[in-house]
Amino acid sequence: MFPRTMRALVRGRGRSALWLLPVGLFAVWGGWFVRARITVYEPSVQARLEVHREVYAVDAPVEGRLVKTRVELHRQVTAGEVLFELAHEQEARLLAEAEALLQGVGPQLVAARAELDAEQSALVAQQERGAAGVDEARARLAEAEALARRALEEKTSTEQLWTRQLVSESEWNRVRTELERAQAVEQASRAGLARVKMDGTMQTTERRIRVAALRREIAELESGENVARASVERLRDELERRVVKAPADGILGETSSVRVGAQVRAGDRIATVVAGGDVRIVAQLSPATALGRVRAGQRARMKLEGFSWTEFGMVQATVVAVASEARDGMVRAELSVDEMPVGIPLEHGLPGTVDIAVEEATPLRLVLRALGRGMEAPARARPLPPRTPRELEMSRGGG
Repeated sequence: MFPRTMRALVRGRGRSALWLLPVGLFAVWGGWFVRARITVYEPSVQARLEVHREVYAVDAPVEGRLVKTRVELHRQVTAGEVLFELAHEQEARLLAEAEALLQGVGPQLVAARAELDAEQSALVAQQERGAAGVDEARARLAEAEALARRALEEKTSTEQLWTRQLVSESEWNRVRTELERAQAVEQASRAGLARVKMDGTMQTTERRIRVAALRREIAELESGENVARASVERLRDELERRVVKAPADGILGETSSVRVGAQVRAGDRIATVVAGGDVRIVAQLSPATALGRVRAGQRARMKLEGFSWTEFGMVQATVVAVASEARDGMVRAELSVDEMPVGIPLEHGLPGTVDIAVEEATPLRLVLRALGRGMEAPARARPLPPRTPRELEMSRGGG
């Protein structure tokens, strides 16, 4: 009887253990349902990879004959690389002449400026010498005037004595002769002073005329130098315009069929340089779910059509900008590429779909949100019952 009792107890305990398994599973699921955080993604309607490129047109700047070209379709070029050249023999010859003229003007200017400095120094020295000569002539004139006054005084006193017959005739004649000599010396000194002044004025004028002539010559040489320098710069620019270089790094996306020796006109399109740029994802989102939810800085992932995401993986991206208004029924969003899966070529126009992580929520919250949306839809679709005549009359205020 005891073994039977033991078997019955074992069978009862086994049934209790079987009930514990679903209860435990339900408890774990309930905890996950209430506490787990699930990332909610907003899918795009459509998306594609876009490479932001700058296209530079390479045109013939002037008319001329093509003498050299390195324009080949789809060839990689670097900024500053020579693409084609136009004939420039005449411009090179004119440039050499202008440079030779410019080099010749420099020494002439140096010599003229040195001569001007010498003339100006000589003018200052001449003025100083003239002033010293005038002072010397004035001193001689003053001395002659003093001698003439003394001779005049002596002649006056001697004349009185001669009248009284107190001096001899020879003495009287000597005194008069001395007076005449003194007056002659005075006149000569006065004339000498005038001549010194005139000579100094003439020499100073000549020096000033020479200085003015040198200044005019220097001005003409400087003007010629400026003209020659402008001509050199213009011809160099003209020469550089006939050697056309690549405006940026990139690929020759379009080329013309002109060959060496052909005559081209100004403005003729020779090639276009397509410069590489950043790769971005452009996605079109539904405005009903995107506006207010999708913002810059959110993480995203892109599945490319034609490349199985289970094999190649997904493109990791970040939202950069989102349009604030819908256009053509869609909201445009731009995303930067953070990580590109290995094995997928980075090509412009690859299509796919983008999932943007807009929030994190618990399963319970998502279920409640779905139930709420499901209850709102029938309520919005259910028509209102027609009003009775009594209700219409009461709404009009009839009592």
